[in-house]
Amino acid sequence: MQMNNGQFVDRRSGHERRSLQDVRQGDDRRSGYDRRRSEGLGSRPNGDRMEMRVPFRDGSVRSPIVGGGPGYPASIHDFLAGIGTVLTTVVSGFYEASMDPKLWPEVLGKLRDALHADAAAVISHDFEQGRGQLDHSVSIDAMFVTAYREFYCRQNAWLQRPEHFRHPGTVLTSRQLIDSGTLVETDFYRYWLRPQNLYHHLLGVLETQGSHVTLLSFARARDKGAFWEDDSELLFRLLPSLRQGLRAGGTMRRVQDVERILLDTLDVMPIGIALLGCSGVILNANRTAREIIDSEEALYLGSGGLGLKLPAGRFRFRDFLAGSSGDLKPDPSGETHTFSVPREGGRRPLTLLIMPIKDRTQRRADRDPGAVLFIGDPERPVDIDPRQLVRMYNLSRAEARVAVLLARGMRLDQSAQHLGLTYETVRKHLKQIFAKTGTDRQAELVRTLVTGPSGLRL
Repeated sequence: MQMNNGQFVDRRSGHERRSLQDVRQGDDRRSGYDRRRSEGLGSRPNGDRMEMRVPFRDGSVRSPIVGGGPGYPASIHDFLAGIGTVLTTVVSGFYEASMDPKLWPEVLGKLRDALHADAAAVISHDFEQGRGQLDHSVSIDAMFVTAYREFYCRQNAWLQRPEHFRHPGTVLTSRQLIDSGTLVETDFYRYWLRPQNLYHHLLGVLETQGSHVTLLSFARARDKGAFWEDDSELLFRLLPSLRQGLRAGGTMRRVQDVERILLDTLDVMPIGIALLGCSGVILNANRTAREIIDSEEALYLGSGGLGLKLPAGRFRFRDFLAGSSGDLKPDPSGETHTFSVPREGGRRPLTLLIMPIKDRTQRRADRDPGAVLFIGDPERPVDIDPRQLVRMYNLSRAEARVAVLLARGMRLDQSAQHLGLTYETVRKHLKQIFAKTGTDRQAELVRTLVTGPSGLRL
């Protein structure tokens, strides 16, 4: 017996436990329920269901029923100190690890210890292809993780019959899948299990999708004895909550991945795009929008969020979104509104388009999304990479340089002077550009270049 966190944990081998005469006489063939009842370790009947017996702080093992009676906890506090704490910690750990893979060793380590195992892993396996891998593991050397993925996934003795793993929540021990005599004759045992001193396994099905299955796997050394029915029952009760935590974390991770990809995509757009909160604050903005807001005096950021300096006075987007900006009120149907902001020095005005979030039926907090703001600056040079034009339209490098200058608004003579070429040479380049881009007019060419992928700020 060992002391573990104030509780006595039986670390004897299965053979030693079975040989105790005061617990089991001879070859005890009673059911798991009868054995646990006589030992004070198992479950008690409750209709057609079983109630788990859990360890408590004083070292006793009792049914988690709140109320009086000998052997039962006096309050819910005892229950939470037992299985409730384990469940909460592990399920939240599955959720967090699904979003941050670096946390998997910690959460798998807690499950490994709760089941008195020596190693634990999340295994993915495709029965149709006969391949799989240890997605996450603890107490398994990286060399064996690689060897499993490259070869022994096909030799896994437990995963030879897919019909055993069709339903999420299924819990199986290695003894239910293959007999000991057959196991020790396999290469999987000789070259993968035995070198790690692993023998007994407990498997729980987390997810299934077609021929693909995701499993929780726990392993013990041979001399520790097989997993008991109590271990299977604990894993069986944990699996639904672990699956929910895994799904929730996976969904959140995918949402975060999509959000990151969308923000990165917005950053390459040549037009400024900003997401405004209901209070007018900027929740997010792409690179072009940030550059324009930082450099233009007509736009300002104050305590009331983003605003404009117009000839008629200052305008705050917060007031517009709240419907208190005079004539400029958002349409209830969510239609857009445009602004033209004049600038000094003969520069063309900024153009702004604000698109309120359509679903405004519920009361929103200040930092909830309120509108999308598009900002156009006709004075900003078109940023086209000539290398993209070479790859996209098969232009020569000289032709690509001419095309970039034309897209920026230069005339042919200006382009020739800028490049140090004659006017006739630039005209010849333009004819080749027309042929390769499928255009026949300079205006059509410019529109093709600035509205296509070549106009992205990659």
